[in-house]
Amino acid sequence: MINVIPPARFYWRLVIVASLATMLASCATRPPQLPTTDQRLQSLDSWRMEGKLGFRSPEKNGSAWINWLQSKDIYQLQLNGPFGAAATRISGDSQHATLSQSGRDDIDAASGEELTEWLFGWAFPVAQMSSWIKGAAASAPPPMALTLTPENLLATLNQSGWQLTYSHYRQQGEWILPGRIQGTRGDYAFTLVIKQWDLSSPSQTP
Repeated sequence: MINVIPPARFYWRLVIVASLATMLASCATRPPQLPTTDQRLQSLDSWRMEGKLGFRSPEKNGSAWINWLQSKDIYQLQLNGPFGAAATRISGDSQHATLSQSGRDDIDAASGEELTEWLFGWAFPVAQMSSWIKGAAASAPPPMALTLTPENLLATLNQSGWQLTYSHYRQQGEWILPGRIQGTRGDYAFTLVIKQWDLSSPSQTP
């Protein structure tokens, strides 16, 4: 004897099966939801930072004093010490960057990363560091992973192939900002120790 499923019941079975298939497909393709840090950090777009930057690569190790001035998307990095071989300034925005060294012709490039690769032999993530340095993920590409401290501050971040570790947070006016950032990407690594923040808006663009 053959059981015949009533048309209405058969229809609803198809609807349920289709819904389950859609839900499973959505779960398979949806990226994992990552915790978020203080979203107000995105509004902190004008500042000056002074610190010491050290690096390690297969070719050489070095360090330099760094003075970073940021005004929205315009930046200026002043490097002094063996890291830059001489007093070195990298300035630019999201479209263009210029490397200036005393006694030498300026070098222009499309990005600060290109200039640091020419200067150091590896690309320091200049554009993304303007967010990372505040204790926030960069806007793109999406981070692969991140963890937060109990105070909702960034503890670790994996983005663009860089694994970052944050520590030594301090109150800076209304903000709590990191004092030490360590980054590794394959054979390359850097440590940024932040000595001083100036969060007043720069009177002039870099």
